[in-house]
Amino acid sequence: MPTVQSLHSDKRKNSSLVDLDKLNSEINILISDITYEILRDSPTLVTEVNNGTISEQVLEKSIIQIIDKNKYYIGKDRQKVIEKVFDFMFKYGPLQSYVEDDSISDIDGTRYDNFTIKRYGKRERIAVNFGNEKIFENYCKIIALRNGGILNENDTHCRISDEKNRLRVNLSIPPRNLSGPAISIRKHPKENYTFEKLISLGMMNENVANYLKDLSRSNKSILICGKGGSGKTTLLRAIVDYADEMERILIAESDSEIYPKKPNCIVQRVKKKNEGGIPVTLLDLIIDGLTMSLDTYVVGELTDGVAWYFIIAGFTGHRVMATTHTWSAEGALPRMLTLAKMAQISESEKTIKEMIATSIDIVIHMDDFKVDEIIEVLSYDPYTDNYRINRLYKYNKAMSNYECYKSCFVEKIK
Repeated sequence: MPTVQSLHSDKRKNSSLVDLDKLNSEINILISDITYEILRDSPTLVTEVNNGTISEQVLEKSIIQIIDKNKYYIGKDRQKVIEKVFDFMFKYGPLQSYVEDDSISDIDGTRYDNFTIKRYGKRERIAVNFGNEKIFENYCKIIALRNGGILNENDTHCRISDEKNRLRVNLSIPPRNLSGPAISIRKHPKENYTFEKLISLGMMNENVANYLKDLSRSNKSILICGKGGSGKTTLLRAIVDYADEMERILIAESDSEIYPKKPNCIVQRVKKKNEGGIPVTLLDLIIDGLTMSLDTYVVGELTDGVAWYFIIAGFTGHRVMATTHTWSAEGALPRMLTLAKMAQISESEKTIKEMIATSIDIVIHMDDFKVDEIIEVLSYDPYTDNYRINRLYKYNKAMSNYECYKSCFVEKIK
């Protein structure tokens, strides 16, 4: 903890040189200590200030009380330190500039001094250093707290949404993490990308975009797959926004990510246990949607047994769209089977496969922010235990162009 003497001597050398972006390690520790005391003694205060239910002046008064109680020397710069504490609590500190950079989709830190970002599917290292694990852990806790999450020695993992900044944040600390605190921030653009924008970013060429536009306004059910950060949600968002204006859509998500521009959308999010009241699961949202006179279900991400009810929605005549994690377009089909079986259902595998083939028309595989492959699911043959598919598009990495397989859409992709 900083002492009166050490801070005093630093400030006396030249107090005018204090710069918020170049605070020394003692000031960083001081800010972390103040934050820690606020979290320990008044954990709801930060959330209430963030939500606007309590004035910032109340928090500022608490900060000043901590400064006075511990006899921290601040002198002329006390207000600057208070401002820095507010930045630490309500902005993203050393990561703020990366949060504001629209070209960045992911910000990841595996320890207090090791951070990377991802731009359009390409990862690069950035020079960010929180100084030590304690400061970084307090930083992670404050981000969780102000967005309604819980992160402490008992609850060592937290996933929250920052609606204001369109962020999904995944946080974890020891003892869950042996390597120290970690953070993963998935950013969504402030303005949804149009198909024209996605062409300019290299996700697809014009012919593929025209096909996807037609697909958006059809009645085809779509599953978008790929690894994390490959552009699945970005593409799904563009498809939803381009859909027919009168198409009535339910968007069900664990964390807000779609942010549709279409007015004829109902957007629902799960309610977690720590948010108070009765929890609402993704499964609840999908089941309840069956009585809402919907045209289309959109699920942000399919995980566990929720996939089974997604399949049922498609099997009952609704249009369905979702994302999931898989290694290839064809791999999405056995992946759906695996997820469906997690619902502990009694149907045979062949019955589930037949329902998958009926429910899903198109599978799009994404890879490194590009449309990698598109297949059409025609049917399932129970005698050979195989899906019949039609491969529509395949991205040729060697040629950096799109190859065409025999397809009923051959004219669209010449």
